[in-house]
Amino acid sequence: MKRAEIVLQGGYSGYEALHGFVASFAEGEGYSSLFVERLQLAMKEAFVNAVKHGNRELEALRVSCTFTAVAGALLASVRDCGKGFNPDELPNPLDSLNVLRLSGRGIHIIRSIAEIMALERDGDGSVLRLRYHPF
Repeated sequence: MKRAEIVLQGGYSGYEALHGFVASFAEGEGYSSLFVERLQLAMKEAFVNAVKHGNRELEALRVSCTFTAVAGALLASVRDCGKGFNPDELPNPLDSLNVLRLSGRGIHIIRSIAEIMALERDGDGSVLRLRYHPF
């Protein structure tokens, strides 16, 4: 089992560090380039949601991401300082009423790549827990 964590600035500028973190971890695990592209996309969407919705774009608030490689799976978590949300209550971005909206596709993209294991809330914020099946 291999575990790594990164704590990022609360603004969008932290994404560059996240991208490097994902690439470094994935390279160390020997994941395929196609899987890494998908992983990068899903983690970017989770990070952007954490910054925008969780931390309300406040630079002083942090986002932390962890990866744990276990037999046949990659477990990831994205923690922000927000109240959380229920992903099952989000509007379907493929619905004709939502197709032209400028936002609302992040969780849909994440779900197409990873399994959402849980969304947990505690006194420090919320954590989105994901499971990937690397190839």
